[in-house]
Amino acid sequence: MGGNHTMYIYNRQLTIKPDSLRAGNASAAGLISHLNQNTSLQFNLWQGLLGGPVGTVGASSRLDSYSDFTDEVARLYAEDEAYVDMVEAAGAHFVGNAEDSLWNVVHVAGEQGDVPNVCSVVRFQTEGKDFPSGVAFATEMADFFNSIHGASISVSTSTWGVPFGISVIAAYDSVAHFEASTMATQADPGFRERITGAVGIPGSNMHAVMRRVI
Repeated sequence: MGGNHTMYIYNRQLTIKPDSLRAGNASAAGLISHLNQNTSLQFNLWQGLLGGPVGTVGASSRLDSYSDFTDEVARLYAEDEAYVDMVEAAGAHFVGNAEDSLWNVVHVAGEQGDVPNVCSVVRFQTEGKDFPSGVAFATEMADFFNSIHGASISVSTSTWGVPFGISVIAAYDSVAHFEASTMATQADPGFRERITGAVGIPGSNMHAVMRRVI
């Protein structure tokens, strides 16, 4: 990414109880809509398609400042009783507590563009000593994938929440676009060469496909 501009991706992941799929999805959509209407933030809601339990949903937001984000959320909890009531009521539909993570975008292959309709997410963690080589590998793969199918791919890192975590997110217009791009990439000899040459790079601990709902 050019210049000194910082962009974060905030992510919250939850799983809806099997017997609350309709109510849980409605609650999640209501919360995201309320946030978008009553704060300066812009959130998106995602439905998990692959790579997680049935009922997986995610909320995300592109941020310029994490401190401004936390101030806005704190204001909401302090001043917006309707929102707090919605959060408390929604809790009955989800398994356990939500899990939050914050990712710093360090590289984009292609144009960043608007929030996509569908995305694939690959995440892995390294040991501290292997973190620079892990980021370099993810960056190389992002550029390679982009050269094959043209989809925008971002590489992000996290040292808080997911220690020495690396996330690679590819943006697609549709599930069909994701499917065709994946097949084209995996059929290219360069893909196999890069994967087999990735000595010391840990396996993915998340490989998911998500579709945007809001």
